[in-house]
Amino acid sequence: MELTEYKADPFAITTRQAELFYFRGRKAHREGRLEEAVYHLDEATTLQPEDVRYLLRYARVLFETGEINHANDVLKRVRALDESNTESLFYLANNYAHVSLYEEAKEYALEYLKHAPAGKHAEASAALVELIDLEQELEDDDEDELIRLHAQAQRQIDKGMLFAAQDTLESLIATYPTFWPAYNNLAIVEFYLGENDRAFHSLERVLEGNPGNLHALCNTLVLLHEMGQDEEAHRLSRKLEHVRSVNLETRYKVASTLAIIGRHDLAYEELKLLERRGYRGDPLFGHWLSISAFKTGHIEEAAAFLQSKEAASLREEQEAYDIRHNLQFRSALIQALKTEDDVSRIFTALLLGKLNDEEARLALSMMPEVTDHEDVLQLTEQILHEMNGRSDIVDERIHRALQTIRLAEHYVSDEERMSLEGDFYERFARLVLSGETFDSVEGSAAALIHLFHELREGMLIEECAELVDVSFDEVAMTIRAYKQHLTPARAKC
Repeated sequence: MELTEYKADPFAITTRQAELFYFRGRKAHREGRLEEAVYHLDEATTLQPEDVRYLLRYARVLFETGEINHANDVLKRVRALDESNTESLFYLANNYAHVSLYEEAKEYALEYLKHAPAGKHAEASAALVELIDLEQELEDDDEDELIRLHAQAQRQIDKGMLFAAQDTLESLIATYPTFWPAYNNLAIVEFYLGENDRAFHSLERVLEGNPGNLHALCNTLVLLHEMGQDEEAHRLSRKLEHVRSVNLETRYKVASTLAIIGRHDLAYEELKLLERRGYRGDPLFGHWLSISAFKTGHIEEAAAFLQSKEAASLREEQEAYDIRHNLQFRSALIQALKTEDDVSRIFTALLLGKLNDEEARLALSMMPEVTDHEDVLQLTEQILHEMNGRSDIVDERIHRALQTIRLAEHYVSDEERMSLEGDFYERFARLVLSGETFDSVEGSAAALIHLFHELREGMLIEECAELVDVSFDEVAMTIRAYKQHLTPARAKC
């Protein structure tokens, strides 16, 4: 084909460019210039994303540079494009075996043997299956235990089970004192528990024992940012400016950290590179790319993401998530116990009581360490008794107070009670701390319901009284008493 014909056919030009990049990449690969090979093959597969030959070579080079997850993503693209391609099955089996994911490796090896029992890789696939079976029989028990404990800790963190995760990680570190990922995760847990000094100490232990550990450095930057020490975080982030790992997961960790602490110029550059290479290893990838795009003036790109299916899917996933297992929510409750006032502690104790699990019990057991107010301690003890299935009453007044708030909760929706105004539980807590006796549980509940709605759409006293089957006069009298308790006395002239 003449050059003039290429000019008349843009598709032909693209095809020819892709082919040139492919041959350059293949040549660089054969000569051991892996970084150069990755670049050329990345360009080739970008121009011709459905060419199986290009994708297979790209996957092989990625594997050799250590980007095994990315290589597997590329091989799975081959499978999606051509289900009859058995070579991709063989490479997937070998890749997974290389990172000790033996179940996945065996699955792909067996699938290869099913589709190509006489194929050129059949003998090697059969040998791999046999080796995996032998390896699993002889697998070291200690390594199994390490992997099991670390996976357990990660699940606990994901579910907001911070105390349980802390115990698991501390046990793991005691047995495997040089397993640095455990220290990194422990630092995150300690930070969410409000133990900032311990968190930084855990990260320092990693950096002392394993200098240059990028995960520890990134976690240090994020913790500094969360504590409002952005200047120090930016200063330390200079160490990341020239980090160019061949591992895409590591590059994403660095890029997302830079985005979190506000270094959007560098974050955008790195995230765009990852996007070009087809990386999508984290659900929040698009989120951080769009944030960095917006912050660096690429407004249209940011807007396009917000309107994309990916963003919609992320929003749906967040909406469906159970708040009880949310890491930030659990952390906020523990922080409230440690740093807020006694009004907030009562509110927090009530929420923990509703969670009614071991993590909530451990959090409530911290109460004597953070306050000496007798009302708060008795209310917490009563809640713990009830969570443990005990019927004994710690204090009659506190018991009536809890009966009151629980009755009132039936007539105020979850959304209203948890609204930003927050005065439903705040008013109750202030009454508890003022010494209110709650002699009539029903009258007290009706008064709380009325006071809550009084500042909103309004609710007649008669309506509140009818809800709990108590007289108008009793509710009206209780409302007047509560207003006196809750309204600061005016200064006398």
